[in-house]
Amino acid sequence: MQGYLRFPDGTEFRGTYIGDPEWSGRGEVVFNTAMTGYQEILTDPSYYGQIVVLTYPLIGNYGTFADSAESLFPWVEGLVVHRLEEVPSHGPDAHTLERYLKGYKKPLLTNVDTRALTRYLRDRGTQRAVLAPSSVPANEALKWLNDYNLTDAVFRVTTPNPYHIAGSGPRITVLDYGVKNSILAELSRRDADVTVLPAGASPEDLAASTPDGVVLSNGPGDPASIPEVLPTVRYALDHYPTLGICLGHQLIGLAEGANTYPLKFGHHGANHPLYDHRLGRVLITSQNHGYAVESEALEDRYRVRMTHLHDKTVEALEHKRLPILSVQHHPEAGPGPSDSLYLFDEFLLKVRPEVKPHA
Repeated sequence: MQGYLRFPDGTEFRGTYIGDPEWSGRGEVVFNTAMTGYQEILTDPSYYGQIVVLTYPLIGNYGTFADSAESLFPWVEGLVVHRLEEVPSHGPDAHTLERYLKGYKKPLLTNVDTRALTRYLRDRGTQRAVLAPSSVPANEALKWLNDYNLTDAVFRVTTPNPYHIAGSGPRITVLDYGVKNSILAELSRRDADVTVLPAGASPEDLAASTPDGVVLSNGPGDPASIPEVLPTVRYALDHYPTLGICLGHQLIGLAEGANTYPLKFGHHGANHPLYDHRLGRVLITSQNHGYAVESEALEDRYRVRMTHLHDKTVEALEHKRLPILSVQHHPEAGPGPSDSLYLFDEFLLKVRPEVKPHA
């Protein structure tokens, strides 16, 4: 059946709607420039409440696999692609992307001019829209945006209960604001003994987990909308070596007195170049964020460790005296390059100097 992606200004992109009309989606529309990794993107909790446009024109060609997911299920509101490949190339173990999305009742719009759609978003910035079949009147669908907000997004994607991943190395507590499986896998690969706590964990909960170090995870939404988590972030910074990733980086900035601000259309993709000022290296990185940190208020305590080479936004901060490191991008990638995996080794060396870097 035919369908559309409709914006409040009346702009509409039409295509083929795949899914039940009851699955129609609403949300912020963002584009991702990665050529592969569509399943990892769909299951990244940071995309909660968003409609994702994939700029690579051929999507679905290698299928989907259980071990490629970054969480238990897709968090996106919907997916928009130019061309959907319906026959996976990776054998009988692969399921089609269409089957995968239908299994989780997520709508898909294909045969869309995604080049024009991406240009629209670049010109106007991140916009909210509705994704629906043509049988649903657009004026009715746009009303779905009236009560749309992401204020409680972190608390919708976090784990409801603490859990433990055994390891023989340092004890690392992860505060789960929407943590990706790849982050936990990189810690486990380095023998860390991992405890994962819900986003609403108190300073007392964190202390009771007796960590050697703390990781503040990625997650969705505006970091300034969840001030209730900052006391626990502050406690982590005051008591333990701490690594912040994406939203975790922004929360460190807020806890230390900096401001965050929205980017025009965010950084979403697997090809973003950064410069590591301390090591003198250029990295190609995976990114997924709509906000950035203003570092000026932190200059007495922090140095800017990394800068985005396109727009000069702050991509990493490190404390001048304390074992605190925060990164705006995703060193664990998934999808994306592994250029910055060494940051996990750096963090664990801050936790336990005797730990040898991962081979």
